[in-house]
Amino acid sequence: MGDLVFFNLQDGTEVHSPSLIVHGKCSSKSASSVQVQHPQLPTLEYEINSNVFKCLVQLTPGENRLTFVTNSNVAKTVTCSYVPLLQNLPVHLCLLVASDSPMVFDSPKSQRDREGGNNLDLAVRKLRVGARLMQTFTNEQMMRNGFGQRTFRFVEEYGWDTTFRQPQMGNRVKIHVIRSSKSTKELRDPNIAQQNKDAKDAGGLFGIAMNDLKSYGGPFTNSEKPVQAAVMFLDTHWDPKLDLITAHAALGGGDGDIKLAIFGSHGLFSWPTCFEDVPRYFSDETRTSKSEVANDCNECGTHWETLTVTLGAFMHEIGHLLGCPHQESGVMLRDYVCLNRSFLTKEAFSTRTNSYGATPPIYPREECTWHRLDLVNFLYHPSFTLPQDFYDASFMRPGRIGNFKVSAPSIYVLPNNCCLLKSETGIYSIEIICGDLARAAIEYLPQSLGGAGPQTEVTLSLDDLRARIPPDFLPQHRDTFTVKVKAVNSPDTEWNNFPKVLQESSIAMEKYGFPSGTSGLKSTLYGGQNRGDDVGIVPFDGRNVTTLRVYYGAALDGIRLYLGKEQGNSGGTPAVPPRTYIGKITNAINSMKIQEPDGPSILFGKQTNNYSDVVMESGEYLVGFNIRAGAWIDALQVVTSKNRVSEYFGNKNGGGQHQLIPPAGQYVLGLHGRVGQWVDALGIVYGAL
Repeated sequence: MGDLVFFNLQDGTEVHSPSLIVHGKCSSKSASSVQVQHPQLPTLEYEINSNVFKCLVQLTPGENRLTFVTNSNVAKTVTCSYVPLLQNLPVHLCLLVASDSPMVFDSPKSQRDREGGNNLDLAVRKLRVGARLMQTFTNEQMMRNGFGQRTFRFVEEYGWDTTFRQPQMGNRVKIHVIRSSKSTKELRDPNIAQQNKDAKDAGGLFGIAMNDLKSYGGPFTNSEKPVQAAVMFLDTHWDPKLDLITAHAALGGGDGDIKLAIFGSHGLFSWPTCFEDVPRYFSDETRTSKSEVANDCNECGTHWETLTVTLGAFMHEIGHLLGCPHQESGVMLRDYVCLNRSFLTKEAFSTRTNSYGATPPIYPREECTWHRLDLVNFLYHPSFTLPQDFYDASFMRPGRIGNFKVSAPSIYVLPNNCCLLKSETGIYSIEIICGDLARAAIEYLPQSLGGAGPQTEVTLSLDDLRARIPPDFLPQHRDTFTVKVKAVNSPDTEWNNFPKVLQESSIAMEKYGFPSGTSGLKSTLYGGQNRGDDVGIVPFDGRNVTTLRVYYGAALDGIRLYLGKEQGNSGGTPAVPPRTYIGKITNAINSMKIQEPDGPSILFGKQTNNYSDVVMESGEYLVGFNIRAGAWIDALQVVTSKNRVSEYFGNKNGGGQHQLIPPAGQYVLGLHGRVGQWVDALGIVYGAL
């Protein structure tokens, strides 16, 4: 008789993906196929090759009883519970159609005859199946890396689900059909075709999609969180005369309002229309008719290869909207050319390799993958949160769920080629980038997954970082590698030429009036590093600051620091503006009427008529600043040794948030930066006293 063994599914498992790819083995040598029976869904059948099978299974919310039966009468039942995660940040799947669209997509005549056309309804069906395949693949990759059953969520709706050949009522992927403001001719303009080397605006379709989403309204406007959208252009068209795919661009990114991925429909003809057809479509050796449809990048010589390349490339762009950069392997390189292997145990003939490729059975090591760094990124992304994450205090840092405005990670150089990295919400990954790609990384997994949890402070040495670079890359990048730091729900921070950052930050502070032997270190300079004029170092002892006068309007104009009379730095005593001022202080620092500050002062930036004062209490001193910065310094917040903070002075919603606070045991010794019409860039000088 034989037996069935499942490699990646145990009885009673709770899952959060609407579909799974179940890997298993049948010991019966006579078994050549296996059926998957579900009491609420149609039966599906898959091949067994070299005793191994892979079964794509659709699930319904709640308990799912799956019975696997081979054609040699070997049977086994396993149950799993599907719990949709409706609180997770979803991806909206969209079809963008021209204002005068004929509502059809490119498809060769043979395929149109086989599928009964190429209209909008069929495009929607194919896109729904493609979405499920992406979710299934990602879920399997997360599980293999020890991160549990988790994947990203597409927006769903209740209606006639076309995932199977015979539609049924149930939850289905919602497809937004969005009418563009542009005509078919405008969308197919070669000057905005990404693959046209002579295009005047090769990225133009991205802006068009962004504008059309905002015009569509609904979820794409007035949202508290960045909305995630994956858009396919229905009117993509292969032009044999121009040898060009028009109305197509493969791009992913976005802004603070919409995270966006876009792609064309030129390969949609090769996508399966239902789950029953997935194995056949992933094995379809029909040659691509280049007189009718595109052979994208000359990697789509057959229909099945067109499916893997276009589905995989669309998933690649969705990876970008989820925060993934290019990697040295996996989906974020171009390894999706073998995406078929994740769903099959036998590979069809490939025109790309002129071979049958992997021999059955296809093992996990031969499949396409998400890179490990992508999966770590997903683990901390609000689209991938699991219920049990809420019970892990190391995982649920402030900002883990939602779009809270938190500081990007900061770096503070230490002696002996070391540095301290700081983050409010916790650093979960430190990547070492050689050239354009990450070649090594340090990860901090949640405690519930066996890690130490995200770290609010990490000390690094240059020697340790260099030791992690693979030997093949070390000679060329020994002194030029980049460090990228990722923190929970926080902007990524990069430092180019990282060794130079550590080695060129030390300053002898004696010439600025500090005691002999005092050494200062420059912090990261935030803002526009090429704007305005370099003002050098403005020195002062942060422990002696009695009052800060912050000049501001729509941006930071300057800061005047008043010092104790007997403790002022050398260099003269600038005149104090002759007026009394009631400072605007936040609830954290109570408002008070202050006398005009006296004693010496020092000015960084420019003095203007609009200002606010922050006064130190007895025994209190300046610890540092929180700032908002982009192309310049938008706003500044004062932080004191008594854990008091002022309001943000300036444009409190401008730029990104950063911290300028020295490591423990060190003090602010001055400011450095650039000044133009206002303060363009700002950093602190700090050291031990």
